[in-house]
Amino acid sequence: MPSLRQLLALHPVVLGVDTCSTRVEVALWLGPATEPAHAIALDGEASAALPAAVARVLAAAGRGVRDLDAAAFCAGPGSVLGVRLAAATLRAWRAVRPELALYSYLSLPPLAVAHPGLTILADARRDTWHAVRPGAPHAVQRLATAELAAAAPLATPAFFRRWSTLPADLTPTELPWSAAALLAAAPDEDFFQAAPEPDAFQHEAPSYVAWTPHVHRAPAAP
Repeated sequence: MPSLRQLLALHPVVLGVDTCSTRVEVALWLGPATEPAHAIALDGEASAALPAAVARVLAAAGRGVRDLDAAAFCAGPGSVLGVRLAAATLRAWRAVRPELALYSYLSLPPLAVAHPGLTILADARRDTWHAVRPGAPHAVQRLATAELAAAAPLATPAFFRRWSTLPADLTPTELPWSAAALLAAAPDEDFFQAAPEPDAFQHEAPSYVAWTPHVHRAPAAP
């Protein structure tokens, strides 16, 4: 798993995409500098905000998709629809530029590295939470709501959607969320991994049950 600094040493022009929250962020790195050369964050649905943000960042740099050496996207936890849109976008770019290197990173570890004393949470629905605990900033776990009290103090990234209800006595701190800024602030952390087939983060691979079709018939007469 490479760090941002290692990524930029391999690929001088890297575009980063984050659609995990209600705010879409796109950043362009021109290595070896670990601070993005151009970045923008737009509020709104990812289906509209992502292409607009990409177009504005690339235009500001005077570049296009064909000029990219690599692209990285935030695979979650976060908005699954947003993440899948970002993954589909990177797949489309690969079709235009087959040699484009693709990477992914997770949303919670950069916050955990920046705030080492807190358990970082994101809603996983069904009364469960994605969590990164202090002391293990790169390990994303899934915790039930009943387990959160033992994991306090808690924090959540700003702009992340929440569906589950937290107990009244557990109020997480809301932390500023900017994927580009967090990655740049920890350029030697191994946040990235190769993503030749971009997809959303899942704790477990999905399992499927085979279904055998058959014709329904009226019950036999007694």
